[in-house]
Amino acid sequence: MRQALAVFILATSIMSFAVGPTRALARESQVITVPVRDADFAVVEACALDENPACRQCVEQGSNNVSLMIFSILSEALQKGGITAPLRPVPSPNSERSRLMVADGSADIKSDWAFNIENNENVLKTAPIILAGELEKGLYGHRGINDILAGIAIEDVKDLRGVSIRNWRLDWQVMEDLAPKSLTSVPTVKQMFALIDLRRADFTLLEFSSEPDMGREIDGIRLVPFAGVKVSLPESQHFMVSRKLPHADEIVEAVNRGIAILREEGFIRRCLVNSGMINQRVEGWRTLNQTMPPFDKAKLTDPSN
Repeated sequence: MRQALAVFILATSIMSFAVGPTRALARESQVITVPVRDADFAVVEACALDENPACRQCVEQGSNNVSLMIFSILSEALQKGGITAPLRPVPSPNSERSRLMVADGSADIKSDWAFNIENNENVLKTAPIILAGELEKGLYGHRGINDILAGIAIEDVKDLRGVSIRNWRLDWQVMEDLAPKSLTSVPTVKQMFALIDLRRADFTLLEFSSEPDMGREIDGIRLVPFAGVKVSLPESQHFMVSRKLPHADEIVEAVNRGIAILREEGFIRRCLVNSGMINQRVEGWRTLNQTMPPFDKAKLTDPSN
């Protein structure tokens, strides 16, 4: 009996020893995929394959590639959290498709607004990488109108024609709350720029760039921010993690540990500043939506709105 018991204990110990390393090995050897929009894919892929980690350290000022910034934060958060699995970018046409890829398990992790994650039973949500109100945008128009409307009052926005993309639900909600004279939805960013260039719309919301004039350009059309005013996006951004990713709960815990460390070390702040998402040159500008009532969350989570 004692011999049988000893054999059982020995076998159990061997099994326990085997299971532990197997789980760790699976976690370390698995590849974690990140959907990246087609326009940014080449840059992010080159960085992912680069053995020199400088491109993932947010050290370069003047880089306006938000996809690379997000990839860098995720890469560092995983490392700081104790996960050594390699990250691999995969192409995606747009944010909506990326969201679906993570939900169905054809990709693993992407960044997104809290309201896009909370009601999705197929994904998990990490701690915030961008705090509510931390991200600001400018009112962008053509150069001529910027000279005329520098330092506009919020009531003056009501005399302007806005344009945006309705699927950018948080931007759209901010635009609606600004209550411009009209608000037009277009399918693509190129059409948004074109409409302003044709003087059929006056402004849209864009992240401030790190260019000297903070301008953004597409197809030769350059838009610049109205000087002196900005808006705040009162929602947080997180990483959404596919529940189909092996060890998803452990990976979320690791990313949360990493985010806490990166926030304390100032890495996330450096990424946001050097990418232009936080532009220190507009710190003194007036926030037009600072006194507006809280957002209706139902409008943000319902795509039909």
